[in-house]
Amino acid sequence: MLEGRRAEVLRALVEEHIRTGQPVSSRAILERSRLDVSPATVRNDLAALEREGYAVQPHTSAGRVPTAAAYRYYVDHLRPAHIRGQVHDKIVSFFSDVQLELSKLLKATSDLLAEITDLPSVVVAPGVAHDKVRVLHVVQLSSDQVLVIVVTDGGRVIQQRGRLETPVTPLEVEEAQELVASVAVGEELGRVTVPEDALGDAPEPVREAVGVINNCLHNAATAGSEMFVGGTRRMAAAWEDLATIQRVLEILEREAEVLKLLASAPGTYVRMGAELTGGDLDMAVVSRSYDASGEAGSVGVIGPMRMNYKRAISAVEEVTRELEERISSEAD
Repeated sequence: MLEGRRAEVLRALVEEHIRTGQPVSSRAILERSRLDVSPATVRNDLAALEREGYAVQPHTSAGRVPTAAAYRYYVDHLRPAHIRGQVHDKIVSFFSDVQLELSKLLKATSDLLAEITDLPSVVVAPGVAHDKVRVLHVVQLSSDQVLVIVVTDGGRVIQQRGRLETPVTPLEVEEAQELVASVAVGEELGRVTVPEDALGDAPEPVREAVGVINNCLHNAATAGSEMFVGGTRRMAAAWEDLATIQRVLEILEREAEVLKLLASAPGTYVRMGAELTGGDLDMAVVSRSYDASGEAGSVGVIGPMRMNYKRAISAVEEVTRELEERISSEAD
């Protein structure tokens, strides 16, 4: 733990570099921190921070730049910040006014978060295994293919294709749908199973169709989470280095990598640099999980290590809180 004045110098160093993106001089630190000390004292503190791994000096005559360790210390000791009133009102108004099914709501939420933070954002949908089936439709696409459409009580619309080994008629598909719906509606999607005795004396084509529909429901319950990325056009403003932008884009294109970035642990989580990729990528992630009928989703922003953490953390927390309340109110 840094002693009081040196911690204040580090805070001013990080915040000034976030603001300007340039090496920070001792004079700039004095102006930002309002420490009642001499420039020489600040220079000595900066030299000490450099020896301890919190700052680097790009050139002999230049100011200092914070390291990943400095950003980590800064975030770990950051005081809670309140989001600006205008931004707060915009978030509340969005969730009060928008009327969309869940997937479209999550996509719109990612765009909203990107807009208010000026950073790329990611919203991961919760799993659907605990969502209860509200409506089940089966559409026959051909003599041996069906499309199973499920609407859950959480507002999710899920589609799964199934293929039968033998052709079926529309009446047989309709009978299979009714049999599965009699068991599935009102049941959690991940627990839907059509028992043998529910089939009665149904003919073999209907039994096969029931099995295919049931498999589609199982696949829907265990499928990977939907992921929505907003604000990728803001990457050029967030990072100046084109090689870094390309590496971040490559990560965002791989769903598994993004899911690793966004922690599902409760509370707000901030990770950066080597904590994310094990390398030296200039990237930081602020994320927070939310609950939807017992399933967890995540909301986060991705940016350079010199992102505005106060704004990012407060925005992610406010958006996540409003999103969770919106989902909860629709489930009641």
